[in-house]
Amino acid sequence: MDEKRRVKKYLFRKKVLAVCLTFIIMFYFAINLIKSGEVLYENAKESAGQMLSGDISLKQMVGQIEESLTDDAYERMKFVELFSYTNVLLDKREINNFAYIKDETGSLHYSSFYRERQTELFEYAMRVKRLKDYVGSRDTEVLFVVAPSKFVPNDNRLRSGMPVNNPQPVVDELLFYLNRLGVDTLDLNRVIPCKEVPYEEAFFRTDHHWTIDAAYYSTKVLAQRMNEDFGYDLDTETYLSEDSYTTVRYEQGMLGSMGRGSGANFSGLDDFNAYYPNFKMNFYRNTLGEDGLYRDQEGDIIGTLVLPDVLKNNSNIYSDSQYSLYINGLRQHEQIKNLDNPEGLKIFMIRDSYFSPVMAFMAPMCGEIDAMWSLEDMDQLNIEEYIRSNEFDCIIIEFYPYNIGEEGFRFFEGE
Repeated sequence: MDEKRRVKKYLFRKKVLAVCLTFIIMFYFAINLIKSGEVLYENAKESAGQMLSGDISLKQMVGQIEESLTDDAYERMKFVELFSYTNVLLDKREINNFAYIKDETGSLHYSSFYRERQTELFEYAMRVKRLKDYVGSRDTEVLFVVAPSKFVPNDNRLRSGMPVNNPQPVVDELLFYLNRLGVDTLDLNRVIPCKEVPYEEAFFRTDHHWTIDAAYYSTKVLAQRMNEDFGYDLDTETYLSEDSYTTVRYEQGMLGSMGRGSGANFSGLDDFNAYYPNFKMNFYRNTLGEDGLYRDQEGDIIGTLVLPDVLKNNSNIYSDSQYSLYINGLRQHEQIKNLDNPEGLKIFMIRDSYFSPVMAFMAPMCGEIDAMWSLEDMDQLNIEEYIRSNEFDCIIIEFYPYNIGEEGFRFFEGE
């Protein structure tokens, strides 16, 4: 009899717990409907429309809806931070099932237990070669640039056994093919970090991007390389000297994409060094927004290319990135015209977000910088057609190592 009572009490406690948990889940679900119901509905409606039109499969539609439910959940970041703090108490160096790995300096990295070998690297190099051959008749120079990654082999920053994703073998193989095909290359992994910009100052701990210090130094390297190899006359003494910019340090205000994914409790916050130009210069800027519409603006370099309001409005570290100080971070397509130097060098960049500050530093030395996102996926943009329809003095193709893949080389695919 006593045994039956114990079993009944045990089952009763389990039922009470199940009812309480169900009530909490339903209550939270109701709050989500009240606070985010309209957004969730619109996202679900858009996903369903894409499936019905054949753009995505049923599985992809369900995945998009699940992602929306997660990303738009009410007070989502409070749950993320609670989980983040739990991992700190456990003294863990990985989080979210090895989504990110933290080294002993506190810097976050991508992980990779197994990475399939990229077999199309030679084809990617051939596409760049075809591009170079096509514009060669127009006396257009081509330079392929690889931005640096945070991974540094054998530097003893990681705990033993941490499977950090090392992209350098892919970079080395691609650059080998490009060099053999006669394409000029610049591997900034061989430049950053360095004595002038050591590792701790070269990368954000909470983000995959390099710092503005590293971008500024790399712009000097890039401009010098273009002057030496292509015979250009980019005025680095006037526009890239130490006296050309004032540096302002913003402490503990930067939370990068990795930090937003892991939680600030796990990643900490970064300091941010901003470079403000000491000179005046007028620019015209035309950008393509996510809504498919172009918008233009005109004015001084501060306000068109360097946007202090980004830092003034940096009240939510989970949605606002200080890295967007320079040309709003990344746009699908944009044109920057130097109104004070209309006869200057005309450059087309196929680039990713690493080159946002570089574009701001290069623009004063050029006449025009025209740029498209290397991973763009919009019907109204076509990199190859744009190159065939326009003429440039130089084309710079820039890739962050982890972006090297089929989606980034959708140009000159045929003979």
